[in-house]
Amino acid sequence: MICYTNPVKKDRFFISVIITSVIMALIITFIGLKTYASPGLYISEVCPHNDDAIYDSVGFHHDFIILTNPLSVPIDLKGYGLSDDSTQLNKFIFPEVMLNGGESVTVWADEKTVFGDGYADDEALFAGFRLNDHDYLYLSDPNGLVIDSLRLPQMKRNTSVLRSHAGDRGKKGASSGLDAPDIMVSDSVKPPEFSASSGYYEEPFFLSIDGGGNTVYFTVDAGSPYTSGMQYGEAVPVTDRSILDNYYSALGPVSVTADPYIPAEPVSKATVIRAVAQGDDGTFSREAVAVYFVGEEIRRICEGSYTLSIVSDPQGLFSGKRGIYVTGNVWDMNKDRIPDDADLHEVPVNYNMRGSDWRREARFTLFDPNGVCLYEEDGLINIRGGYSRSVIQKGFNLRPAAAGQKVFDGLFDNNGDIIAVRTGGETDVYSTNFRDALDSRIAENLNLSAQRSYCCQVYLDGEYWGCYNLQEHLDETFVEARYSVPADNVNLIRLYGMPEAVSGRQKDLAQYHEVKDFADGHDLGEEEYYLEFCDMVDMDSLIDYYCTQLFFGNTDGYIYNNAMWRSRETGSGSYEDGKWRFLLFDLDNTDAYGASDGAAEAAVDPFTELTWIDSDQFYPNLSHNASFRKRLRDRLNELLAGDFSYEAVRPVIDEFEATYSDAMVLSVRRFHDPYFTKEQYARNVRVVRDFFKARGYYMSKYLQEHVGD
Repeated sequence: MICYTNPVKKDRFFISVIITSVIMALIITFIGLKTYASPGLYISEVCPHNDDAIYDSVGFHHDFIILTNPLSVPIDLKGYGLSDDSTQLNKFIFPEVMLNGGESVTVWADEKTVFGDGYADDEALFAGFRLNDHDYLYLSDPNGLVIDSLRLPQMKRNTSVLRSHAGDRGKKGASSGLDAPDIMVSDSVKPPEFSASSGYYEEPFFLSIDGGGNTVYFTVDAGSPYTSGMQYGEAVPVTDRSILDNYYSALGPVSVTADPYIPAEPVSKATVIRAVAQGDDGTFSREAVAVYFVGEEIRRICEGSYTLSIVSDPQGLFSGKRGIYVTGNVWDMNKDRIPDDADLHEVPVNYNMRGSDWRREARFTLFDPNGVCLYEEDGLINIRGGYSRSVIQKGFNLRPAAAGQKVFDGLFDNNGDIIAVRTGGETDVYSTNFRDALDSRIAENLNLSAQRSYCCQVYLDGEYWGCYNLQEHLDETFVEARYSVPADNVNLIRLYGMPEAVSGRQKDLAQYHEVKDFADGHDLGEEEYYLEFCDMVDMDSLIDYYCTQLFFGNTDGYIYNNAMWRSRETGSGSYEDGKWRFLLFDLDNTDAYGASDGAAEAAVDPFTELTWIDSDQFYPNLSHNASFRKRLRDRLNELLAGDFSYEAVRPVIDEFEATYSDAMVLSVRRFHDPYFTKEQYARNVRVVRDFFKARGYYMSKYLQEHVGD
């Protein structure tokens, strides 16, 4: 709801709403609309920016309009209309809906949204249009007479215009569940300053907080100081909190596919201080946030890898209503209508919801392997991935706070705007957790895009959250940074889940279908058509893509994790030629990922059959062309003697094992097996070693049998 601390301002606002409504009625009359004051149905509430306050029965947030019947008798709404356009009052026409006396009805100001394979709120009413600040909203009766109208003011997120009916229209009434606190943040109030900066400290200490003469409120458990802060009076003790009971890591449920797992022992914990200052006029400063790692044990845990602290409002992560990490209310609303044969990875739950409504503000603090603080910045987080959203140790995307900014700018040479914090998906998360990062490193000098990454230990709201890969995120800004093609000129297509109805991207899809339809409709075994195809596709990039997928034995790369890009328009840049190029990502189902210790060699040979490649969009047709087969054969032989040779790969595996070993033991104990050992991790890595030792031999056999002439 709209909140006011000054009653005079509140009265002025509602008086202005009343005056605006009267003026609108006069305007409507003059432009020819029939209007009258209705003794019945009226607009009681409008929210044009519903980000996360309330949602429909599936879990989507929509702007909403609420109509109320103030009478003691029912009203049949059939034929009534809602619109934001005075020349088209029938944008939305009510079906037969009986609204009893004193009851209200909600109309979502949006299109109906469908989740996955058809989950939608079929009982709800969707107006089909969105609302914006300063829009006019009209309610008309079945005769086309405007019976109520209002003009929306400038609105904040999750706030409503509330109206009553008889004589006191504009007075504040009951809200529809909006719970935005009465907080006014002003840049005129300076944020508090801490006597110590974020970092590692050998011994406990006392932290002073300077509010500049203003009252300071703070928390030590990552909670919001605006709503749950303690008033600062004297220096705050900063200690090793690891002995305290787990809180966030004990919350759930967080998955509908993975068995619940809550660590029995206390996990490692940092001290997170969040503080705000409040001025004499009641307005607050922006937050000051710091994270402190105290004691030798926590320093040992993080030594040798990057350490990332993510601090975000716990309600936005773990509450049923807003939590992006949990199954939450979305699952509770939908679980009884899930078919028995449904893929539980793709059902409506909080963590599967996408879009800006399911992003949360956060503070990112990154330390290098030596404990030096590299970055402290604000941004947004969301849950990332496909099936990996269902694992207990979920990944995140770190997004910049505003357009035009980058997260951890300079962490990678020429990185995009977003940074991914990812695990090895469902297959590798508790095995090595580095197959994707390893394969990307091996392929980093090839003619395609491979994502760079660092091993990273993560603390979420102060609690240890496991070992991750801090990785470049695959999007248009990634391509821009790598190839100097402006992001708005990048057409990036991910094939998995790419429906025909990609909103606003019809031209991008047309460019994709141009090359796809050409490959499907022509015999690329004929040289004429093959050369024409080569004019549309960067063949060095495509052949290197096939080489990597074949060599790594990726069973997840042709249908589910296939990405390609081109410049939308040709230009003067080296990569603005309009040719399609290929990208590597999600290389978790590789390197004999399903094999156990001692069985890796047996897994190598069956993987060379690689029937999955026959499902690739281009390969089956290209494989009929002798020029293509020779080019693929020559390139793969070149790589087998170079970048793919075990002599080249072995030191990279050594490096990854040394970096990930201790971190992964802690991580697997945290999320999966409390008795996991370093020896077990070494056996998991040995599977990868054995794969690469034998892979060259079997790939040479494969070339002779399947790509020869």
